[in-house]
Amino acid sequence: MMQNLGISFTFPFKDQHWLPKFLLAALFMILSILVVGMFFLLGYYVQVIQRVIRRDENPMPDWDGMGKKFVLGFKYFIVYLVYMIPVILLYVLFLAAVVAASISGGREIAALINIMSILLVIVLLPYTLALSALMPIISARFAATESITDALDISGIIRQFKMNWQNAIIVALIAVGIQSFAAVGIIVLIIGIFFTVFYSYLASAHMAGLLYLDTMEKAQVAQSIS
Repeated sequence: MMQNLGISFTFPFKDQHWLPKFLLAALFMILSILVVGMFFLLGYYVQVIQRVIRRDENPMPDWDGMGKKFVLGFKYFIVYLVYMIPVILLYVLFLAAVVAASISGGREIAALINIMSILLVIVLLPYTLALSALMPIISARFAATESITDALDISGIIRQFKMNWQNAIIVALIAVGIQSFAAVGIIVLIIGIFFTVFYSYLASAHMAGLLYLDTMEKAQVAQSIS
């Protein structure tokens, strides 16, 4: 299954209507400035994973069923937000310390800021790396069942990761790489908003779907042997 990973980078352009779909995605990216567009894009991302899991010949959905896309995107956003709570809390504490230091100007507060800066690196770096490695599995679990509970089932996520950790890491690294490329597209010529960002979403979603299928196949083999 994972030997077909190259398809994740070419499948969008095999769709006969890929250009209108990209242009509509660009519209929702603009609407993301008002937040609402983000939920439709996230819903589209989830639907791509679902189509890969179903082995659909055309993984790119049409821009219809907008209510369904919005609900899927909103639920997926809740999942991501839950995983970001530790990051948010640490940054809030850090900003509170910075504000206190600016008000009091005491050396003790300055020392506290230095300590918290170190803690931010020590705690957040491994956490964000782990989350990046697990995110394709988390996304696919949510797409498979549309259940927030399944996407937050840490024991099930870790179990799937252990079953297929090499491919999970490969998918995560590639996803981070193409998303970084998309960010460069935004900076250079401002083309990322209209092409590279959406393309990175599509490729990442397709790889997450393939990873899920591969992991399920490994689970079935392991179950048959036992």
